[in-house]
Amino acid sequence: MPVSPSADFQELLAMARGFQAAKMLMAAVDLAVFDYLEEPRRAAEVAGRLQADGRAMVIFLNGLAALGLLVKEGDNFRNSDIASRYLVQGREDYRGAIIKHMEHTWDRGWNDLQNTVLRGRPGDADPEKWLDARPERDEKEVRAFICGMDAIARDLAPQVTAALDLKNVSRLLDLGGGPATYAIAFVRAYPQLRATVFDLPRPITIAQEQIAKQGLEDRIQTLAGNFLEDDIGQGYDFIWVSQILHSHDEKQCRLIIHKCVQALNAGGTLAIQDFYLHPDGASPPGPAMFGVHMLAVTPRGRAYTWGEVAAWMGEAGLTPAAHIRYNDGEASILVASKK
Repeated sequence: MPVSPSADFQELLAMARGFQAAKMLMAAVDLAVFDYLEEPRRAAEVAGRLQADGRAMVIFLNGLAALGLLVKEGDNFRNSDIASRYLVQGREDYRGAIIKHMEHTWDRGWNDLQNTVLRGRPGDADPEKWLDARPERDEKEVRAFICGMDAIARDLAPQVTAALDLKNVSRLLDLGGGPATYAIAFVRAYPQLRATVFDLPRPITIAQEQIAKQGLEDRIQTLAGNFLEDDIGQGYDFIWVSQILHSHDEKQCRLIIHKCVQALNAGGTLAIQDFYLHPDGASPPGPAMFGVHMLAVTPRGRAYTWGEVAAWMGEAGLTPAAHIRYNDGEASILVASKK
């Protein structure tokens, strides 16, 4: 009798096939399939609206139903609850931008990971020009990235705000603040607070849209520039740096921290949030995998241990850093004050 494949080999197969579900989700979001399925519809109708092949659409929608993203009732398909909440454009809780961003990283990095491991960096990534080149990418790609950061940060921002004490802070800098999600949360929680969001020009445009949408133009200002090269301002009581260091090498990280310390008032506070590794460098799994993601999509980035970053903060003239783990997730915050 033939021997059944062992369970551990089945685990390997499941790992190798993992891209299939991911790519199906990405394709469905890119095609806006979920926009048409808030009401039950036949595959032929969806195919007609998308000008797609009818046979292919039947197969594709059946696959999405198998993943639990759609519900099939007879010959009709409709969105599952999770797709209806997060994947229909125009909904308040739409999160499709982060899915689109992940597809862009697939095309730009993960698909060539073997060669990246051999070369040491992605093939199209010039270490000297990478940061400046990002705004020159396709407008849709930049918007997907920045809005994708909002899709993640909007859940974390209220928890971060609750974990930090900003009652004595008047001026706050959100460095590399992207869509201004954290700055908006901070000023809403603390009426005395005024914030500045610093980022590259295209992210700043999106930040300005978000700030205006919330009616906070009088409390949040924006500053466009490259924080590795340009002046980030002075006189801040608190500087927030979220998910920035992992895109840069150690020398750049030290420069960012040094500039922040120089921009702080005496006694001011620097808080750095990231996906920190444990001292072994291989755990938790999320930050370890995120380190590979940075290898795949940036020329210099990687995940850092919280001990490494805490040491750089101390060397830059800050007090010993407190490590704040504010939820059960894998992001945490290092907080220290200027001596």
